[in-house]
Amino acid sequence: MLSRSFGANDQNPGQSWQDLGHGAPTILGFANLCSKAISNGVVSDLGDLSDEAKAILVAAADRGTMDIRASREPFDSTERFLAVCVEFKLDRRLLFLRKDDPQQTVRFLEGFRQLCESGLVLHHLQKDFSLSASGFEIAKQLKRTDHEALLKFAVEIEH
Repeated sequence: MLSRSFGANDQNPGQSWQDLGHGAPTILGFANLCSKAISNGVVSDLGDLSDEAKAILVAAADRGTMDIRASREPFDSTERFLAVCVEFKLDRRLLFLRKDDPQQTVRFLEGFRQLCESGLVLHHLQKDFSLSASGFEIAKQLKRTDHEALLKFAVEIEH
């Protein structure tokens, strides 16, 4: 579980050893991008987004909820990577992480960064994010069939 304060008394929030063990600097970076997009009123068009970003939008089109996950337990380092997790239906999630393809896992994180930066994703609490109103609108414009190959990369997981 992520610390509520992320070391609020520290000079560098999210940089304590414990916070690093939860991916806090990267999650804070995503949250900051969302905040800047809200402040600046930035909304991207589809042409600026990678195929991975569009696949995340398609996966999130119905529920709009997503988070950044990681597990500290696996032996294989690539299974400990931060990864995008999308709730595509009530209580059903897709995790964009596969140990046999770490490059693609990182491309999905980059796609998520693009969504945050473009104003299509909002940060809520800790590791929780959602589509913004614009994100929902754009997601509904995309055809699932155009992104099926990338969606197959994700694995369905329990909560």
